[in-house]
Formats: sequence, structure tokens, C-alpha cells
Amino acid sequence: MFNDWLKMLTKLSRNNYSTKDFVCPECGQKSIEYIYVGDPSTRVGYLPAWCRSCNNGIQISRVEIPQGAKMIKFGESERIKNTIPNFKQVVPYE
Repeated sequence: MFNDWLKMLTKLSRNNYSTKDFVCPECGQKSIEYIYVGDPSTRVGYLPAWCRSCNNGIQISRVEIPQGAKMIKFGESERIKNTIPNFKQVVPYE
């Protein structure tokens, strides 16, 4: 399943950073969310993505944050806590 999540996320830029047509690899629902978290000056951070329906997702570390993508700055801990749910992370080789 991890690779299915990765394949889906590679389509973010082609989709203008919209996930409205993304289907969850776990439950099949169209309820995928994401937000980059990082440094606005270096545009480096991490990317959590999750399904609002089944609460599964992945987190990719050390990513380049594209212009135009949704982003929260490092240090905005309250906003991070209120935006990103405590989802069950799908990991490779499980």
C-alpha cells in the first residue's frame, strides 16, 4: 500500500495540488488531504498525506515544497496540531 500512496502523491503537481479526485489506496474513498510543513525560505520540509475517511496515510520526510502547494511553517505547532490528524501511518514493507 505504501507504494500506492507514493504513486498517488507524485500526481499532486499535475493536479495543481488538488486532491479532489484522489482515491484512497486503503478504503477507496475520495477524501485525501495533505499539507506540506517546512521552512518557507528554503522550501524544504516534510509531507504528511492522509485519508479523512479511514484515517490512514503516509509521511514523507525531506521534501522540496513546491510554490503554490499548501504549507504550514515549522514552529506553528498549534496550527500543525489542529490541521494534521493523528492518522495511522502506512509504512513500506509492512
